Amino acid sequence: MLPGLITGLCIAKTHQAPVSLLLPCALVALLASLWCNQHKQLTRLWLCCFFIGTTLSFWAYGLERFPAKPHPTTLALPEREATLTFRVERVLGSMTVYRNSTGIAKVSEATPTSPVLAKSRIYFRVKSPEQSDYMLRRGQTLKLTGILRPILIEDGEDSFAAYLKSIGIHYTFERTSELRVLKEASAFDRFCMRMNERFDEYLRLGAPANTHLTNVYVAMLLGKKAALSDEQTERFRMTGTMHFFAISGLHIGVIATVIAQFLLLLRVPRHFSPWVGLPLLYLYVEITGASPSAVRAFLMAACFWLSYALTRQRSPLAALASSAVAVLWIAPEQVWSLGFQLSYTVVLSILLFGLPLHEVLTKRFHPNQFLPEADWSQSQRSRAWITDKLLLLFSISIAAWLASAPLSAGLFGFIAPGAIWLNMLLIYLAALVITGGVISLSVAAIGFTPLCAFMNHSSWVCISIMEWLIQLNLSIPGSAINSDGFPKTISYIGVIGFIGLVFWLHLNRLRFRSLAILIPPVYVIFTLLLGLIYSP
Repeated sequence: MLPGLITGLCIAKTHQAPVSLLLPCALVALLASLWCNQHKQLTRLWLCCFFIGTTLSFWAYGLERFPAKPHPTTLALPEREATLTFRVERVLGSMTVYRNSTGIAKVSEATPTSPVLAKSRIYFRVKSPEQSDYMLRRGQTLKLTGILRPILIEDGEDSFAAYLKSIGIHYTFERTSELRVLKEASAFDRFCMRMNERFDEYLRLGAPANTHLTNVYVAMLLGKKAALSDEQTERFRMTGTMHFFAISGLHIGVIATVIAQFLLLLRVPRHFSPWVGLPLLYLYVEITGASPSAVRAFLMAACFWLSYALTRQRSPLAALASSAVAVLWIAPEQVWSLGFQLSYTVVLSILLFGLPLHEVLTKRFHPNQFLPEADWSQSQRSRAWITDKLLLLFSISIAAWLASAPLSAGLFGFIAPGAIWLNMLLIYLAALVITGGVISLSVAAIGFTPLCAFMNHSSWVCISIMEWLIQLNLSIPGSAINSDGFPKTISYIGVIGFIGLVFWLHLNRLRFRSLAILIPPVYVIFTLLLGLIYSP
């Protein structure tokens, strides 16, 4: 279903067609696939009919969900005044020194002369009231008069404006009138906002004066990248470690593991633990702002964890595909989000390339491969355990880098070969920081603030080591290569070709052959060199 879903949404973005025609054709194709499924000799035809049916279905779905894209002549018009009613979807920055709050919202009503229509999304910057304690909240419905300014970018531009355009936002709304709230956020949204503020305070307990470690700590646990200084942001970006500050798969995976182990300690049955753990995990996602990356990671974890409750066969690949279908069903515009593309390609690469690579390396470099495990001494067991963990970290890191390097080169303007070894060292440290943060927040919530401050100090030690390793990496020549002007076409060819080769290895059962597994890395390196040659 997933390839048909993505294809249909991409077609809907650029081509219009009558929905009344698409849906009957989709029904015919799906019925044909059902008929072909009854005949074993028509297996390939079944797949073709099913793909056509899902593509047509989601083409129609995309036409209904996507707002009409403004015509280039409309975007060329100067900024104008308009009165908009909109619902706040995300608050990106709140209460700056100028009392401005920024975020993303969906328009429900607009003045007739406004170039923005209902269902469109905008980026807003509104001035908060004089009360110093007022904060804009997700879920509020506002009505304001302000200036609509079209977002114009140059080809190949890498900026926040380019990001907004990529997710279907074409106008900013600013210089607004006095804030008018038509509907307050729900009680649950207000609770999550209060808990977010309280968590921020808990994570700073016991902090020494004039330290920047607390800002990194808060950014890692709550996803508040604005807490980082410009120098820190650039340092993490150039080393390919900025993903530690977006609530994503690493955070959700570590927290889900902590919750699962705690429930296991309480003797909660394994088949019942998802019904307790998943609501707690989702509450964390909402408290941190329910960013798209956090929601994607939660759905991925939920699909996998629920297999225990439903006594189904556990398949990480099936969980990955199911979560992608759910994400695109809820928010189809995510298919053009760089975060969506990076997160799913990286996880897919880890599952289909990283784990098989670990098996190949383990068979070749295992220190005790010619001895029965029952005869291993304690030192041999320790050496085998350390070797296995190092090979696993290397396999995961190289798989993640191969999937992300082409996109990083074309969209961010740099290639970070040093991220391979750096992420090997930082993943465990980041997991310790997240685990310590979860324990710290948990004990603070029940009133044990001294223990909370102690756990915070342990996390700050790990963060100090992480920063030292990142600075060491930047001092090594070649750890970060500038790739300004890298063709985006070659970036996407590199990623799509890499995933295609990995699937080809699996379909032909070549994934455990040491020479065949070198084909995808060689292909990615070739595309990177090709892109650097064609860069201006």
